[in-house]
Amino acid sequence: MIRFGNFVYFEENGCILRSVADGDKGSAEVLLSTEDLCFHDAFIQRLRISPDERYMATSIKSSNSEESTCIIMKLDKLPVIERIIPNVFSFEWATNNVLFYTSQENLVCHNVFLTTLTNTKHTELVYTEQDPRFFVDICCTKDRRFLTINSNSKTTSEVWLVDCSHPFKSPVLVQQRTKGVIYHIEHRNDELYILTTYGQPAEYKLMKTPLGSCGMENWQSVYTLKEKTKLIDMEMFKDQCVMFLKYYNHLYLNVISLGSHSVQSVELPAWACAFELEPHPEYNTSTCYFQLASPVQPPKRFAYSLVENHLIEQVEQEVPITLNCHTVHLTAKSKDETLVPITVFHNTDSKELHRKPLLVHVYGAYGIDLNMSFKAENLMLIDNGWILAYCHVRGGGELGLGWHRDGCKHNKLNGFYDLKACMMLLHEVGFSQPKYTALTGASAGGVLAGALCNADPELFGAMVLQAPFLDVLNTMLDIHLPLTVEEQEEWGDPLTDDKYMEYIKSYCPYHNIKPQHYPSVLITAYENDERIPLTGVLRYIHKLRKAVMDHASSKYKQGSPAPNIILNVQTGGSHCAPSWEDLLNEVAGHLAFLHRELKLEGK
Repeated sequence: MIRFGNFVYFEENGCILRSVADGDKGSAEVLLSTEDLCFHDAFIQRLRISPDERYMATSIKSSNSEESTCIIMKLDKLPVIERIIPNVFSFEWATNNVLFYTSQENLVCHNVFLTTLTNTKHTELVYTEQDPRFFVDICCTKDRRFLTINSNSKTTSEVWLVDCSHPFKSPVLVQQRTKGVIYHIEHRNDELYILTTYGQPAEYKLMKTPLGSCGMENWQSVYTLKEKTKLIDMEMFKDQCVMFLKYYNHLYLNVISLGSHSVQSVELPAWACAFELEPHPEYNTSTCYFQLASPVQPPKRFAYSLVENHLIEQVEQEVPITLNCHTVHLTAKSKDETLVPITVFHNTDSKELHRKPLLVHVYGAYGIDLNMSFKAENLMLIDNGWILAYCHVRGGGELGLGWHRDGCKHNKLNGFYDLKACMMLLHEVGFSQPKYTALTGASAGGVLAGALCNADPELFGAMVLQAPFLDVLNTMLDIHLPLTVEEQEEWGDPLTDDKYMEYIKSYCPYHNIKPQHYPSVLITAYENDERIPLTGVLRYIHKLRKAVMDHASSKYKQGSPAPNIILNVQTGGSHCAPSWEDLLNEVAGHLAFLHRELKLEGK
């Protein structure tokens, strides 16, 4: 939902509606319907209104594809489709009738175009990125003075400015890309505000420079994040900058005065684990809206008043959820004595926790936090006595940029040792025991889960993976796959460096399968997944099943029950994005699998 001018635009049941701001949503008019446009199992991804509110651009994405389609509507008395542009990733209005957009093909986004909606319609190429490690998107500064063309790799970035008052002029470079330096741009009062990793310490900083002196030698410090702090999001307002931060899994926000550079910290509720900022196109607004959630708490809407310095929970009519849930924060000591945070949820009324089933979540890659947003099935699990544990291992971003650096490339095994230490600590302090423990991960989380499954299979009784990355080495050796070159900054390059070849081979789940006892495994893969090729998952399943059979047929192990190795290939859905109906079926299948394999029938 966004407020723009005198109207509020919002999405509901696959439709975009418009109502008068502060008016009754019941009288809203429908501007667009995905069903009417024959987009089935699709959702609205992005929405942008032209400055004069005559046009609306929106992107629609199917659950079966990574590409989105941009629909441009002319908002007359009767809204009509003006243009349809396929394979679009991001877009922004420069003027009332000039739209910039990026095109996406095979997960790669390298080209920026502009298109006009005047009587003489015109489309031209504005920018092309030549380096395959970089991905291009477009943003608009909050004061609508500039569009920013942002070219980013995993570790480095470069920004070009388009003056919205002169959109046909060539973009202007802010600062040439420097290896290891990430930066993003905002604008206020003829000054550029730069969110960057430049300088020491190697955490995010807010800096500024005069518009006419863009080079980093002119950047002046405004605010620096303290060590081990995660920057979740940032929002610019006319006179303040609001940073949403996480420090050892506690959320808070810092309000920075852009005049005096003074900082005011505001603690957010202790139960909050996940944060989502609502869009605020209006530069002069004085209120910041966002939602907070946790794995067992549905999203709650909050408002922070920049004028009154006051945090308010927005009361909405909803069905109250009563759940006797207790939260515990632990720290496990890893192999190198690094302390690794764990967040645990369990039923307050549970007795004999060592006999309760435990579901352990892990991710640990790309500097991305472990997903701790609300999932309805967690309520049922907690109500049925389950313990939920979230292991914030290195490679993720929970403790800032350094936490990611210490768990990627030649440090990837740190995440593995972190996960092992977390699981051992959970059992030591009385949360369940191995035979009642399951491990779950999605996408790159499959690397650490699969590695632990090979090295220490006795730590858990079942493993559930969704679209898992399991064949790291063969993937990183295949430069014909769309993401291999880009991924070298996360995993290393085994093609040119033998040390990376041996290092990746040492932990790659596929390459370390061997005849031994394994827990039962359920893997969900997607036929249309462009990020995790199905061939890699099939190779892993085939090799794992053979290892299990070889172990079961050995003369020493005859008669012992063999684990179930199950592959569920979804014909619909792209990477970790099934349709709503398929998602419900997946969740039901996962829960039934865990209940059966952990032998919980009598519990």
